[in-house]
Amino acid sequence: MTPEKEQALQEHLDAIGKIIYEETEPNQLQDLETIEKTVRDKIQSHVSPTIGSFFIKKATGTDKGRKRKLKSCLGKLTITEKQCQRLVVKPNNQLSPLLEKCCLRISANVSYENTAKDVKYLTGIYVSAKTQQRLVHRTEFNMAKISSEIKELCIDGGKVRLRTEKPVSGKITRDSVLIKKLMLPFFRRIKP
Repeated sequence: MTPEKEQALQEHLDAIGKIIYEETEPNQLQDLETIEKTVRDKIQSHVSPTIGSFFIKKATGTDKGRKRKLKSCLGKLTITEKQCQRLVVKPNNQLSPLLEKCCLRISANVSYENTAKDVKYLTGIYVSAKTQQRLVHRTEFNMAKISSEIKELCIDGGKVRLRTEKPVSGKITRDSVLIKKLMLPFFRRIKP
């Protein structure tokens, strides 16, 4: 970026900052955390969707087609069907690909309700627990290809589904063992 463009950008950013500041309640300026949340919320509702729409229009070369709403890490975007096709956004999806990946990563670690809270906290975008659940259930996860028999399985708690060609009988219990010099919880099948 040239120094002239940097200066012009800084002037525009200062003007945006002034407008956002004037539209902010004084109780939202008490400490750095509330300032961060306020600025993020204002940027996601007013600034980044407009910039995102500009980038989308330039990248796709079109703004034709039926418009639809999409939740994104940038905020709520309005995007046309032609733009979705060119940017490989799945039809009937309410979430952008990046926001989907954020939700899936967090869903893998916690409950859907806690995922909704974590996604809101981390991205500023609220995605309900029910939407998180639907997202996980409709996503195709590639199954690992295994060339040898599995003797032990290391997991970190939660619900576990074992899929085998032959039915598995017996109980599964939780133990702790030293595996590859790390202490990890694992489940071990015990004969009844």
